[in-house]
Amino acid sequence: MDTTPLSRMPLSLAVSGRLRAAILDGSLPVGAALPTEQELAQTFSVGRSTVREALRVLQSQGLVTGADTVSTARPRVTHDRTADSAAAALSTALQVGAVPLGDLVELRVLLEAAALRTLTRVPDEAREAIGRMRQAVDDLDAVAFHDADVDFHVALAGAGGNKAFGLVMTVLRSSIAGYLAGELDARRDLGATLRGLLAEHEAIADAVTCGRSEAAAVLVEQHVRGFYEGQSR
Repeated sequence: MDTTPLSRMPLSLAVSGRLRAAILDGSLPVGAALPTEQELAQTFSVGRSTVREALRVLQSQGLVTGADTVSTARPRVTHDRTADSAAAALSTALQVGAVPLGDLVELRVLLEAAALRTLTRVPDEAREAIGRMRQAVDDLDAVAFHDADVDFHVALAGAGGNKAFGLVMTVLRSSIAGYLAGELDARRDLGATLRGLLAEHEAIADAVTCGRSEAAAVLVEQHVRGFYEGQSR
């Protein structure tokens, strides 16, 4: 871990940056306990309050756990919430206009179509999600339908074994979920909308099951673009 003198940036960010670099390069592996608060303060020649703030920064990034407990706690390195952290950052970028919604939708289309071209079967999680969609249609429950929709697409994206597909898809869906959920709420005939979307999901799954991966990729592109374009009108 780099212990050279810190730069003139806020000390808490400088400390968190050093620790983050050590986590990313493996010097502090997943599951490892960080040095105590006192040890970190001595290492970087800063106050313990600065160390606490640095650890909160790392926790917000999903890189450590336990940083919000008492000062005697020893936070551990974790990667469990890095996807949540990435989704929050991308969502913020979307809301402030740094990344247009259309660009994220375009990226999602490319990613999902590529993922579907690798599939030879529909994962159980995706089939279960379709079952939940059917129930949501019967109940006219837009929230339940949307949740099942998210699970369906994430399951398909990750089923081919490419971990990056699943991770990026999770981040993208989390970032644009609010926009898509809002569109469901705005539809005048919710029942017809949900039935149409259910049929599109079933057609995608059927294409994969029949070994028509290219057709499945085309269908998912039409499905995603169609819904977004409907939102834009």
